[in-house]
Amino acid sequence: MKKKYNLIIVLAVIVSLLFLSSVSAQNFFSVHQNHKELYGKNLPKLKQAGNAEDIIPLQNVSEEKLTRAVFGYLPDWEYANNSHNYFHYDLLTHIACFDFSVSKTGSISDPAGWPWTDLINTAHTNGVKVILTAVKFGSSASEVQDLHYLMTDQTAIENFYSNAITKIKQYKLDGINVDFEALADADAGSVVVQFMKGLTERVHAEIPGAEVSFATPVIDWSGAWDLTGLTDACDYVFIMAYAFSGAWSNYSGPNAPLTGGSRNLTTALNNEYKTAVATMPEKIILGLPYYGHQWKTSTASAYSPTLSSIGSKFFRDAEALSKTYGLKWDNQSQTPWIAWNNGDWNQIWYDNDSSLGLRYDLAVAKNLKGIGMWALGYDGQRQELWNLITRKFTGGLIPVPVKPEEFYVTRSTEQSLDLNFSISQYSNGYTFSRSTDGKNFKNGGISTNNNFNMSNLSSDSAYYFKVAAFNNTGVSSSTEVLASVPGYTANKILIINGFDRISGTTNTLDYIIKYVNPLMLNNYRFDSASNEAVFNNKISLTDYEIVIWILGDESTSDETFNVFEQGIVKTYLQNGGKLFVTGSEIGWDLYAKGGSDDKIFYSDFLQASYIDDAPGGQSGKYYSAEGMPNTIFDGLTSFNFDNGAQGTFDVDWPDAINARPDAKNILKFTGISNYAGISYEGTFNGGNKTGKLVYLSIPFETIYPDNIRMEILTRVLNFFKTAVSVKDDAVTADQFKILSNYPNPFNPETNIVFNSPEQTSIIFQIYNSLGQLVFNKDYEADSGINKIVWNGEDINGIQAASGTYFYSIKLNDYNSGVKYLYGKMMLLR
Repeated sequence: MKKKYNLIIVLAVIVSLLFLSSVSAQNFFSVHQNHKELYGKNLPKLKQAGNAEDIIPLQNVSEEKLTRAVFGYLPDWEYANNSHNYFHYDLLTHIACFDFSVSKTGSISDPAGWPWTDLINTAHTNGVKVILTAVKFGSSASEVQDLHYLMTDQTAIENFYSNAITKIKQYKLDGINVDFEALADADAGSVVVQFMKGLTERVHAEIPGAEVSFATPVIDWSGAWDLTGLTDACDYVFIMAYAFSGAWSNYSGPNAPLTGGSRNLTTALNNEYKTAVATMPEKIILGLPYYGHQWKTSTASAYSPTLSSIGSKFFRDAEALSKTYGLKWDNQSQTPWIAWNNGDWNQIWYDNDSSLGLRYDLAVAKNLKGIGMWALGYDGQRQELWNLITRKFTGGLIPVPVKPEEFYVTRSTEQSLDLNFSISQYSNGYTFSRSTDGKNFKNGGISTNNNFNMSNLSSDSAYYFKVAAFNNTGVSSSTEVLASVPGYTANKILIINGFDRISGTTNTLDYIIKYVNPLMLNNYRFDSASNEAVFNNKISLTDYEIVIWILGDESTSDETFNVFEQGIVKTYLQNGGKLFVTGSEIGWDLYAKGGSDDKIFYSDFLQASYIDDAPGGQSGKYYSAEGMPNTIFDGLTSFNFDNGAQGTFDVDWPDAINARPDAKNILKFTGISNYAGISYEGTFNGGNKTGKLVYLSIPFETIYPDNIRMEILTRVLNFFKTAVSVKDDAVTADQFKILSNYPNPFNPETNIVFNSPEQTSIIFQIYNSLGQLVFNKDYEADSGINKIVWNGEDINGIQAASGTYFYSIKLNDYNSGVKYLYGKMMLLR
């Protein structure tokens, strides 16, 4: 008995090894599995968008716009990023919800946040079919055996068929796509064909009109697949025509080569899929990548030896980097690529609208059912790939314009501002939205030019703007929100929005609001710009005494400081500039993941040493910080920053940093001996003028409450020691000054005491933290000390809410003109 038992064990091991070796022989890499493991873990707990009962069935759309099927996978991590809010549903025919994981016994689990009622209903309203993606990967011998069991055990087969049909019916879905990858050679032929044939027959019988499809490999590396039989067994197949290069590659190269080499997309359709293409092209979707891959390489040349893999790079990030570093074209594979040096050579090979257009042409030339993508959402809010679908598959419609870039707002006159931006492709003109609080916008005008002068403005108010491009087809997405204050004052402060990231974070694109009120409180005028305007030399840092750089939780995908920005910042600091920069991932990007030049910039110009990716190496644990003694934040008691519940974004990975020897640690995380802020005064490497720096690894806009955030920026500005009043002529002489504001905080009333040089009329105004006028009254001031009592009521006699308020006193001096006084106070109900 013992010998027989040992023999069984030996046979089991041999079978396992045979299964594993058969999978290895396929030379197959599952990017779907790789992305699921990278991005599908630790998703935020999603609030369900509705119940199954709320789901509407597929609606009939009278006018078919598309000439081919457009089938896109939507992974749950992109749904969690709210990517579906930016889809052009009129340019899709199918959305495959990824992933419904399948067990060896045929049970099916749901994606994160399921059911996606909002997505399903929007898709169905637009006539877009929503598909269940059943997923099982074979990444180990035991998992390969599980796949074999699932497709051969009758009980498991019946369970899977039954469970799939139940879910399709329950959620009013329109079909199922089976994504079983890395099958054993023995299962890649008749086993999977019979399994899918049975599923198709069963689904058709129980749900008339429902579709059944399978995700097939682009290359049959093992020669074991019956791709013709599999195509025939389904309603259609989705060819995963990507992952020709990746982390395993010894040389950089294309992800989905159209031509060149011994294997490419053209040879795949001519060889592996030859019979299927010839006899049933209407059952084939050519699936293409909305992602590429980045490596560190030995040289700047195409097909360079790789030193290490950085990882997948989504289109939204790769395309942005191409605007920074320029684009190269590989004629051999018909693929764009990027190369740049940050102390090490980096290369990204990816597909853009030019290369994907050629691959779409191949699908049309072969008369295939259509095209698809892995994955929806990887293009972010960019317009290029939607425009490509419009051009190729809508019968000649003009695409919607792309979003304007290189946006910046500068002062022009005492009552006007200039708005400038890049020309948008396909645009007929531009719309301007204007606001006084950064939240509530109204129409600010239309122009056919990529510049606009906004006039008839008040010289003592901040104005916010965003721009969109339009044509007869539609309107682009809007730029980030920027702001400025009209006036003739010489340029002193520039706010730069460098926070472009939208994946894995919450970016409302209007965080400049958090900076404006503290600046106005401190009597500062300012201009603002996107970082693209800066590194494309549309606006110069050297024209400004102070630069405030917003980086939020910008990280490696979007780059905190690219090579060109680093050069600009170096020059600025070497020539005596003053920089206030905040961002939670700057050290992670530049030092932990950066090249040698990035590390030098971080050390020499941000005066920092990178310690860890979060205080104590623990994400999501520490959300408070406090000032250090004998620094600019001396006496600043413990304050909080956003954990995702305060209206900005979750700062779950703030870098732990340390000051270089000549700099000072000015902030520390509360409860742990890790630092969060640095200040420096002195010359910077290569310079001969004294510059100043304040760098926080806590994004300034996430700090709360308001009075702490305002106190922090006030101290930074005092450290920079510059006189840039909102009114150049608003010099506060001893004869006209605020003496006290008491009590402060207050409830229900406070006293504002000031000295007037003469008997005259004054205007007293109070604004809330949004810049809205709360109280306005004319007073007659006596020569000498005066007191104004505010009882906490607004213009209409209604009690004002708790919060921070800003007041101004305007005096008409007969000798020297108009003068202003400013202050702040806090009302606590």
